Amino acid sequence: MDAHIQAPKEETPTAHQASGVSREQAEMFDRPVFCPLLPPKNSTTEQVLFALMARDLKQFEWLMAGYNWRLAAEIKELDYLRWEPISIRVKVNGWGRKIARYSLSPKAKQVAFALYQQVGAA
Repeated sequence: MDAHIQAPKEETPTAHQASGVSREQAEMFDRPVFCPLLPPKNSTTEQVLFALMARDLKQFEWLMAGYNWRLAAEIKELDYLRWEPISIRVKVNGWGRKIARYSLSPKAKQVAFALYQQVGAA
């Protein structure tokens, strides 16, 4: 028997040691680049994107501005187009239940302004 080989210790390895994966190796692929698509020109989805570039939106404010009940559907369309809209439930005075408040991240707003400057629409 080789004198350099040591008998196994009576210690249980940590999960990190047992996996053989260091923290530097944990992420196999780079994170995807934020690259949303513009909605169709003059669509309600584009109107929602323009509104979100300026402010947060709630359904009843959207209705009071003369738009329809389908704000959540348009927000979902923006999600499909990879805009990553943010939706949080908030309590509103005079309203029985919490409602959704929609917004865009600062990064998404910056990209939206840049894209619309390129196409000359903002």
